[in-house]
Amino acid sequence: MTKEARHETEEYAVITSQLTKTYPRGTGTFNAVESLDLKALDGDFVAVMGASGSGKSTALHLIAGLTRPSSGKVEIGGRDIYALSDAELTRFRRRRIGIVFQSYNLIPHLNAEENILFPLRIDGRKLDSATLEKLRSFWNELELTEQLAQYPDALSGGQQQRVALARALATDPVVLLADEPTGNLDWTSSQKICRLFDRVNREEKRTIILVTHEPAVAIWSRRVVVLCDGRMACDVRTSDFKDAVELAEFYQEIARGVGGNEQ
Repeated sequence: MTKEARHETEEYAVITSQLTKTYPRGTGTFNAVESLDLKALDGDFVAVMGASGSGKSTALHLIAGLTRPSSGKVEIGGRDIYALSDAELTRFRRRRIGIVFQSYNLIPHLNAEENILFPLRIDGRKLDSATLEKLRSFWNELELTEQLAQYPDALSGGQQQRVALARALATDPVVLLADEPTGNLDWTSSQKICRLFDRVNREEKRTIILVTHEPAVAIWSRRVVVLCDGRMACDVRTSDFKDAVELAEFYQEIARGVGGNEQ
């Protein structure tokens, strides 16, 4: 990459270029994600919406380095992640990409604090007093202080997701990716998690890409990208909508306009 080209990409936390993932289907194939061009500026907050089978979770997994694309490119922090070897990609993902899953993915035999610190420990990082103090201050903001010694099965869904968020941010990643992070939560817990994502984005200037099918979650973002049949149908700013209801109406119009076909 030339100095000029690298300078152009440094303002972006994430760039996907013609990103495509193809799977076999019967005697043929289908594209779960097709020619996806998505850019997220440093400090951006992008919600990716779409019906079941629209390709939104596949797209997130491609951006996260969890699934290799059939073609196309993903750049994170100016780095082409699929130009890396498997070992290099694993290290890069562990250090530079934070991921929050719908099912929390906490390790059951570790308590909350051990789960949060796990990515740092497997990366061999030394936890000095300054690092721990910073982390514990954030845990306090997440209202986790009293739960740190508890194991996942003793925590509510909202508490488990807050632990998962703290773990994803522990490594100070370039981008935070979230796959339906409120999907298993009730309304109150869901909105609480949304407020936390909003705070992390606005106060820490953390870049976030969040997958959801819920307009009440997507409205917290700055931009909404809608996928239909693996392709980007639109990319709009949430400031164009007065509330989640108006966004929901727009989303339904887009889905109907494209045909509403699920893969």
